[in-house]
Amino acid sequence: MNAFKKQAAIWLPITAVLAILGSSLYLLLFRRYAKMMVMATIVGSVGFGVLFSIVCFATGAVPFGIILLIVTALTALFYWWIRAQLRMCADLLAIAGRGLNENLGLVPAALGIKLAGLCVLVYGAAGFFAALNIGHAGPSMGVASHVDEGIEQRVCLDAALNQVQCCAFYTKGWAGAYAFFAWCFVAWSAMLIMQVKLYTVADTISQWYFSATSSGNSLSSAAVGSAAQTAGSVKQALKHCLTSSFGSVAFAAAILALIRMLRRAMERAARNNIICCILNCFLQPLLALAEKFTRFATIACAITGQPFVPAAKAVFDTLKRNFLQTYSLWWVPDSVLQFAVTLMSLTWAGIVFFSSYGAAKGGLGQDAWGVAFGVAFCAFGIMFYTLLFVAGLLLDVVNTLYICFALDKDQRRVTHPEIHAIYNMVPGLAVQQPDGNIVYGAPEPHHAPSPAMPPAYPPAYPSAGGYAPAGYPASGAYPGSSYPAGGAADYSSTYPPAYPPAPVVQPPPPPVGGYGAVPSKDQM
Repeated sequence: MNAFKKQAAIWLPITAVLAILGSSLYLLLFRRYAKMMVMATIVGSVGFGVLFSIVCFATGAVPFGIILLIVTALTALFYWWIRAQLRMCADLLAIAGRGLNENLGLVPAALGIKLAGLCVLVYGAAGFFAALNIGHAGPSMGVASHVDEGIEQRVCLDAALNQVQCCAFYTKGWAGAYAFFAWCFVAWSAMLIMQVKLYTVADTISQWYFSATSSGNSLSSAAVGSAAQTAGSVKQALKHCLTSSFGSVAFAAAILALIRMLRRAMERAARNNIICCILNCFLQPLLALAEKFTRFATIACAITGQPFVPAAKAVFDTLKRNFLQTYSLWWVPDSVLQFAVTLMSLTWAGIVFFSSYGAAKGGLGQDAWGVAFGVAFCAFGIMFYTLLFVAGLLLDVVNTLYICFALDKDQRRVTHPEIHAIYNMVPGLAVQQPDGNIVYGAPEPHHAPSPAMPPAYPPAYPSAGGYAPAGYPASGAYPGSSYPAGGAADYSSTYPPAYPPAPVVQPPPPPVGGYGAVPSKDQM
């Protein structure tokens, strides 16, 4: 134990400092070298599979090594199959890293939200365990008989003559109810912390995203991170979250807590029942999709300021109108980010393991392996959860940019051309026509809307060349058709090609004597 404390006192503080530096490096790598990071994670995942297969062959576990090698080959084939999505994932993560770099205030804000939430969870957990200890001891309900084996020793048996505990602790009725509600409070609070963080990130990033529009250019913007954009206000986002939108965030957290409970219950039931196992295979993807959509609805609440249910309906209609897929794409960035975190954490844990073993093997011998493993495990945990925190922020930024793009596309505008160029590569949907044929409904490449042109108005006073007031084209300059398709709006189905000619009305004759003459009695 002393050797473990000595090595832990050396390596754990170093790991804590390097975890903070590693988070900055992690963000920098995904911002500037996103494609390299994606490729490194893929090569690393395949390489680790091959390495563990070789270890299995070397240790004599040949069947397990063959299975692992087959799984690794299938994984490599799958990565090659989705190579187009992986390239797009790299571009998405690069823009997300740039957006997070422009709003670095989100990092301490998210950390503060999690620390405050941890205090709330500790309070709720303390109340839960305290309530469970309020009660009294009594005879166990399952005891059917007992056998005395001495003055102070008794063996209790149930109806099947199996040995059971003679006594049991019974919680009081009100304490049991309190423990139940405390457990619900802890489950809801855990999801509420994540939703508050997501809302804050979404509100801040959406302010930054649409700042180019507010600067005067509603059709396009400069590159992301340009001087025309301003960082979002984290303070304002927190104010929105904890005041006007807190009910929506709390409701979304309750939905997520219920979904998590259902998923855990299905997983437990599937272990001992084949029917529940089959149902679990069908329900888990649906529940995961509902969980993902709930997060998208929270992002829509942060962007639009709507309540949760109207925001959920609006974002669903927006995604449906634009043929935008969600779940089929977003597991790719999530998987890449998490594996990159695992790879970097394992690399550092390996360095700590061999360094600790080299320092401790002289005085401990074979026990040095256990000391080195314990120190490396603690170092892995510190590095993993620190990097996972930054990865979660990056994923929240990616999802927020996705919803911002969907709202842009629904309103026919381009706030960031480079983001639209990436998201337009999202796979479309297969659509069945009324005659039974199948077509591919890929997202339409978006172009900046052209200015709307009014329909042709015939001249009220015909003249040779038409009448043209200052600043307007002459009569006949506009085509006799409706607004051009692809512009800000397409009214060709509701308006005729041109309005009917206006009737010619002659002005009244001037009064006798002119406009300045005084009328006579006869004229009056």
